[in-house]
Amino acid sequence: MKELFRRLALRPRLAWEILFASFLTNLMSVASSIYVILVLNRYVGYGFDGTLYSLTTGVLIASFLGMGFSSVRGRLAGAVSVLPDHELNEKTLTVFARGKLAALYRTAPGRHQEMLAALKTVEFAYDSHNISAVLDAPFLLLFVLAVGFIHPLLAVITVVAVAVTILFTLSGMRSNAPLDERQRDQTVAHRNLTLSAVAGAETVRAFLGAEFLRKAWRKQMQSIQELREIMEVARDRGKVRLESVSTLLRISIYFFGAMLTVSGEMSVGGLIGASILSAKAMQMGSSFLQSYLAGRKAEESLVQLTEFHTMPLEPVSGSAVREFSGRLEFRDVGFAYSGSTGPVFESLSFTLPPGSILAVTGFNGSGKSTFCKIVAGLLEPGRGHVLADGIELRQFAPDWWRRQLLYLPQEPTFLNATIRQNITLAELEPESPAAQERLNQAVRAAALRRFLDVSRQGLDMDIAEGGRTLPVGIRRRVALARALMNQGRLVVFDDPTEGLDSEGCLAVYNVLNVLAKAGASIIVATVDPNILKGAGYVLDMNEKPTPTFGPARDPKSEEVT
Repeated sequence: MKELFRRLALRPRLAWEILFASFLTNLMSVASSIYVILVLNRYVGYGFDGTLYSLTTGVLIASFLGMGFSSVRGRLAGAVSVLPDHELNEKTLTVFARGKLAALYRTAPGRHQEMLAALKTVEFAYDSHNISAVLDAPFLLLFVLAVGFIHPLLAVITVVAVAVTILFTLSGMRSNAPLDERQRDQTVAHRNLTLSAVAGAETVRAFLGAEFLRKAWRKQMQSIQELREIMEVARDRGKVRLESVSTLLRISIYFFGAMLTVSGEMSVGGLIGASILSAKAMQMGSSFLQSYLAGRKAEESLVQLTEFHTMPLEPVSGSAVREFSGRLEFRDVGFAYSGSTGPVFESLSFTLPPGSILAVTGFNGSGKSTFCKIVAGLLEPGRGHVLADGIELRQFAPDWWRRQLLYLPQEPTFLNATIRQNITLAELEPESPAAQERLNQAVRAAALRRFLDVSRQGLDMDIAEGGRTLPVGIRRRVALARALMNQGRLVVFDDPTEGLDSEGCLAVYNVLNVLAKAGASIIVATVDPNILKGAGYVLDMNEKPTPTFGPARDPKSEEVT
């Protein structure tokens, strides 16, 4: 409940308005019980129709007022969580958008899905219905007092029934906590298996992985089903307890109420009215407990979200230079992934003059892509310094630095948006004539035009599943066009010709030649001999632990062909 009270404290005036609306709503709700009592005691006893008409008119007015107050309260309660939910969503989005890549790499994909589910849990727990149920709880006393006004004994019975209900619920919650944790862990594991089956659909089919998937799936489902049966038994036991308490309450009210009626201590109308009021008190107690349980789950989700929000973020501000020349320097740089047995490389020092071409070579897994990500500012070195024009890379504003880059990753990924939107992601005014002209030039340079011309939607074709449904060569062409939208002085291409046909490779060669003639500094991770022959410097990542940097063995001034 701490989070609910915190939210209410953010808007104290609104909280008092909700409480007042709740008081009026519950006060009008008492009217129906009073109506029953008066009808049975006065109209049935005296038979005067005017009494019945007056009482019915009064209770109808009270009912309509109650519905109106309830509607107003719902709108007011809904406003309580608008700002906190928005802030929570913004914080989570910020981590996804600006969380440091190394930290995100350490987080399992299933964990990301769990955070999204946690947001929904919090939103549900603090919606208008649950807030109203919690704020109704103090007015449970109103109904108990009304029962006590009819007869104190019946009020005591009602209080005992509500108290037993609360104790049963809290006891069940504590006993079910380990089961809930197991269910959460098994759900995450099953979700991860499902995601891998969808992402690896081709693998499942091409390499006969269906049987392995089926066995793993059945094993997980068996565990989930067994746990579900245990939890259903526990829930059914709790439900039976609560229903038994409710039934015993009604029986006790009528048993003792009948005795009191026969003895003349209360009327028949009072007996029936007390039954209605006590049932309402039980219903309010049950609603409060359901909201309380939802709040407990939400607080657990908030703990997870708070931990997720502590993930280190990229800074939003920093230094910038008026014109970046393309000079890059590594000083005693080392890098190791968390949990690895050794560094990817260490003690790497070199200077790349402006306008130079550096070829990064090495076997698969030697660290070429890691090196490119460090240059792009996506990963930070564990030690040492990377400098651009003599300024530490960490000091630059990340957005400014990435506008200096033409970056083509080895495994391009995309947002679920159109091809046009993905290519123009970094544009401040993507619809401007200048941006559209650069877009057309980038599409032509990336040899993407033929594919777009035969596509029904062209540049407005939607990309789904991060681009996994696109052919590899098309993905790389779209990524190349996206890189060319920037007008920076540093080019970082990671295996740019991998997966491309001859037309695609020729497009890459032409792009590199144009950029080299324009004086850009070029870093290319590649084993393509046509690109290697145009390099002025080579960084051999096969040398461990310190890669070797130096001029190409047979430096040539040839163009890439």
